[in-house]
This record gives sequence, C-alpha cells and structure tokens, in this order.
Amino acid sequence: MRKNHDAFFIDYKKLTLELPTEIELFNPADMDRYFKTFAIWDTGATISCISPNALIKLGLEPIDSIMIEGINSLERCDQVLVHIGLPNMILVQNIKPAVCIFSPPDLEFIIGMDIIKTGDFMLSNSNGKSLFSFATPPLPIKINLVDYAQKINNEN
Repeated sequence: MRKNHDAFFIDYKKLTLELPTEIELFNPADMDRYFKTFAIWDTGATISCISPNALIKLGLEPIDSIMIEGINSLERCDQVLVHIGLPNMILVQNIKPAVCIFSPPDLEFIIGMDIIKTGDFMLSNSNGKSLFSFATPPLPIKINLVDYAQKINNEN
C-alpha cells in the first residue's frame, strides 16, 4: 500500500537562527478546543515541550511525567497528550510533550525530535536566506549533501 506524503516549506526572508513555525495545538478529547501559536523546531530537544499557559488554554490535565535534563538542570515535568497541526494541514496526533516554562515567556511550544523523527527535516542557507522544509512520513530517498557538493566541485 502506497503512503501519502505531506510536506511544507518556509522561505525565511533572511538567514535565521531559529525556525519559528505557525502551528495549531488541539485538545485530543475535544478537537473544537484549539488555538494557533508559533513553535520553534529544536533538534536538541529529545521530546517536544508545551508551556503551562498552552496547557490552560487547551484544558489539558497531566497524564504522565518525565525527567527532563536541560543544559543546567534536571527536573521532573508533567506530560500531556496533544495533537499538533503543522503547516499545510499536517496533523501529528497523540504527542506527549513535557510541560516546561520557556524563555521567551510568549513561546508556547517547542517541536522536538519526537516529531522531527517522523519525517525528513531540511534546512538550506543560501543567498542570504534560510529555507526550511519538512516531509512526513520520510521520503523513500535519502538526500546526501556530500553527493551534491562533489558534483558541483567536479563541474568547476
């Protein structure tokens, strides 16, 4: 059976140090309870994280807890169950993010490797601009930048 692939891209206007993306967060028990916000993609985060404020907006209750090890701390954090709507109507269901306090305080979600590993993640920086793209499920081909670099070098 053939899998349908979904994808999106964001063409930032300049080189970016962060990958902000507009998302929707849903309460899985009540899909009418959702809101739009911005998330940051973080390949250094093993699991995704949600702010206490977002937890309140969605009316979610903790279902589990997990030890989170940050750069300077180790603490037990609650976990909740959410659905995440990515750009291009991609719905990632039943994610268990940790409830964490962020800086900046208006950040409400961090997309970690628990979501990133479900697809192909690409960041390209050329001509003074960043382009970020994500496809899920993973595409049947593997993109190896070494091959492209060697081809360009051989043409010169």
